[in-house]
Amino acid sequence: MELCAVLLSWIFTLSDFEAVENECPEMRMVAHSWLEEQACNGRSCKVLGWYPGEGDVVYLDDRMDLENNLFHSSVALHELVHWLQGKQGALLENCERSIEAEREAYNIQSQYLVEYGTYYPVGSVVPMLRCEDKESESES
Repeated sequence: MELCAVLLSWIFTLSDFEAVENECPEMRMVAHSWLEEQACNGRSCKVLGWYPGEGDVVYLDDRMDLENNLFHSSVALHELVHWLQGKQGALLENCERSIEAEREAYNIQSQYLVEYGTYYPVGSVVPMLRCEDKESESES
């Protein structure tokens, strides 16, 4: 079975997402430098995958071995969660919803890893995610 279909079946098992029949986004392998440019505004960062919030392409670091490395496949699963969220319009809705979507994706990724008997801490950045305070913006 195609990797995308397998990962989507995991997402549907581990979450409340509704199954989508015969539908997978393109999983495009790209250079790490391209991911840094797109996902990190050109700054050096540890990004391994990125979904831009709309469309049917998930971008993954071409250094990853999705077929043989459980953590790497979990990164692809995380980005597929974002693709499903994007299909619902949840990612670009507002800052708070985007942070909630990130938490959800990391939670499903963590469950996936645990189901395979592996504990790997993912999502350490989530507690630091904040939306700008609108009141302090208006005072400036």
